Amino acid sequence: MRLIFFFILLIASLTGCNQGTIEIPAGVRPITQPELSKLDPEAQGKIKFACTSLIQIQSGTQELPELRKLAAQYGQAGMLLHAYGIIDQSTICYQNAILLDPNESLRWHYLLAHTLREANQMSEAIEHFNEAEKTYTKLGNQQPALLQAIYYYLGDTHLSLQQLDQAESAFRKALEVDESAIAHWGIGKVKLANSPADAIAPFQSALKLAPGTRTVHYSLMMAYNKLGNRRQAQFHQQEFHKVGFELFLSDPILDSVEDLKTTTAALRSRGDTALFTYGDFPTAIRHYTSALEKSPKDTSLHLNLGLAKLRMNRLEEASEHFHDTLDINPMSSRALTNLGLIAAARNDLAQALSLLQNAVAAEPSNHEIRQQLARFLVSDGQSAEAIQHLQKIIERSPANQPALTMLIFCLLANDQFAESQVHLDTALAIFPSDQELAFYGVFGFATAKEESHRDITRAKQLFTQLDRPQRTVAEGFLFAGQGLFEEAVKTESQLDESENLQRYEKQQLPVLMHYSEF
Repeated sequence: MRLIFFFILLIASLTGCNQGTIEIPAGVRPITQPELSKLDPEAQGKIKFACTSLIQIQSGTQELPELRKLAAQYGQAGMLLHAYGIIDQSTICYQNAILLDPNESLRWHYLLAHTLREANQMSEAIEHFNEAEKTYTKLGNQQPALLQAIYYYLGDTHLSLQQLDQAESAFRKALEVDESAIAHWGIGKVKLANSPADAIAPFQSALKLAPGTRTVHYSLMMAYNKLGNRRQAQFHQQEFHKVGFELFLSDPILDSVEDLKTTTAALRSRGDTALFTYGDFPTAIRHYTSALEKSPKDTSLHLNLGLAKLRMNRLEEASEHFHDTLDINPMSSRALTNLGLIAAARNDLAQALSLLQNAVAAEPSNHEIRQQLARFLVSDGQSAEAIQHLQKIIERSPANQPALTMLIFCLLANDQFAESQVHLDTALAIFPSDQELAFYGVFGFATAKEESHRDITRAKQLFTQLDRPQRTVAEGFLFAGQGLFEEAVKTESQLDESENLQRYEKQQLPVLMHYSEF
């Protein structure tokens, strides 16, 4: 009897164990150890650890955790692989995480959509962006930055497939979450495909929210080109080529993927992207600070951290970082230049000039630094010295527009009209639609001290290119150059502030003001 009872207990216990066994569901795909030889040792160690654990679970040599924990483990491994560009394996990990724990799959749907975009599987990416939106709503999530990112990338993916109605719908939903420049830009891109005239308004709205953004200027250039408006197209082309930033989209989940890369090189790269591409100075400061903890003697990190703080007008802190740079490398021309900018901001022009002169001596071939010295010399009334530096730049780089434009201004301010006209001919041939050059051209050709150097016809041609208020000022130049001082007085009287009204009343030729004063 006891023997029979023992077997009954044994059978019952075995049955109970089988009922409690956790099995990997059908459809979960195995991952493999990826090729890592091109990655840094720190990255290799992280990825090997994450993948080895999952491979052991898959092979049965490691205990199987609860499915929700296994889902999280696949998801975290997917993020790590994603961060280092191992897209095929990260895609499998995200798919497994969704299958194992569909109720907590918002992050994995969203990241899977991004890996599918990178693999050019756009239709599949759209499915998972839509699933991410549904899961966001179902969970009652309260991350508007994430929701806007979902809608923006959904719209952008539809746009890549020329699904214009769906793209516009998604971009408008992004706009409902937050009136951001990038959402307006998305709508403009949709309109640009078939109706460039309708693209102007959303592009202008984007530019209003993010002034000077290179991305939007490029899109406006394309729109005006399609409309045949060459003047506006050339204006936005010029603005595009000036220093500016790309449109920025806050994305907490993609940021968390990038945060998994913690080497000095990765942190530097993220800091550089934030600083120079997007103008996201707080993020740049965070990454450079973390990188300096690993590499405290890296001059470029000190320099760029100082630059990020300088852009935020944190002058004292920025100055400390530039001095740290000089402690390591006393000949750092960039550190000297930035300290010069800080001195100028404090109205210490003498110190600024001294620092910039040292910077030019440290790196004489750097045109940008030499040009900054020329600006300070002009501010100090030393136009002749500024001209010498600008001529050195033009000798090496004849089409350097900023240097050429400043040289022309300095020559005109220094009454060197004949020489300025030579450079005006060159500059206007290269940059025929530039407003600043046209403005200086009207002055240079209309008001030369010697009448034999005046070319009123040429000045009138350039005058037609100008917009107000420059046009009003330049009209005074034209009248004065022809001796029509009463007309010049009438024109100049239209301005709220006048530099030349009293001179015209005394029948004197005008003085030139810098274009930036407008």
